[in-house]
Amino acid sequence: MPLFSTERAQPWLGTIVSIRSDGPRDATSAAFEEIALVHRLMSFHDPASDVSRLNREGHVRPVTVHPYTREVLDWALRIAAASGGCFDISIGRELVEWGLLPHPEGPGAEPDGTWRDIELQADGSVFLHCPLWIDLGGIAKGYAVDRAMGRLLAQGAERAVVNAGGDIRVHGLTEPIRLSVETGADTMPMLELTNGSVASSSGHLQRREIQGMTCGPHVHGIRRKPAPTDRFVCVLAGKCMVADALTKVVMAEGNKAAGILDEFGASAYVHDPAEGWNHLNCIKVANA
Repeated sequence: MPLFSTERAQPWLGTIVSIRSDGPRDATSAAFEEIALVHRLMSFHDPASDVSRLNREGHVRPVTVHPYTREVLDWALRIAAASGGCFDISIGRELVEWGLLPHPEGPGAEPDGTWRDIELQADGSVFLHCPLWIDLGGIAKGYAVDRAMGRLLAQGAERAVVNAGGDIRVHGLTEPIRLSVETGADTMPMLELTNGSVASSSGHLQRREIQGMTCGPHVHGIRRKPAPTDRFVCVLAGKCMVADALTKVVMAEGNKAAGILDEFGASAYVHDPAEGWNHLNCIKVANA
């Protein structure tokens, strides 16, 4: 008897999202609806998204956002605080400057603005204390995976795998995952993931020379400089959203990120060309 009754893939979130599940076909359709909603709400590119509305209007008046966007913002600020600002969703300004994101509509972002200028108000709205360009690209994909898995389980699935371009959540089985390093490493570890999540990041394929810097898609939120582009990071955590966000911290800080991994019940594999592989926080990964 096959392990999964449904296997489907669709293009969302700038990648291919695949879902394998033993649940009914309707559950898989509902899971893709969750992913599509996160895509629409949190896109930096879509002028109608919550993110774009915040970037245009959030410094003028509080902006009401969808509860999903509010939840992601809440987690983003929590991880920003825990990392001392190394993870910072206000780094859209740098990514636009480096040509990695399009110039949004509305006013320019304040050069000194940070995550601390984002206020989540009691009525569910969001206010920016100065013009910012918020980018949720470092956390939204993992959140979409979590939402999809939640919908699958709510509709009867007992075994499922959701994979959004390497942001993966597994439930009810053990899934082998090869760490496909883009930096030319000689060996690639194989993980066995059971009832948890994994997310990977590397800047190798997107790096470019800009203003005398080697830039990639990851920004050190404190220094406002590019994170290393020759580093590969894989983070394991209960929530895929947490794993997704923490890959950016480990990309920026390398082995120094062990403390924040421990705080969120996570662990990481890091590959640096000079040091090879390193495993941070060899602990049991907490379930969501």
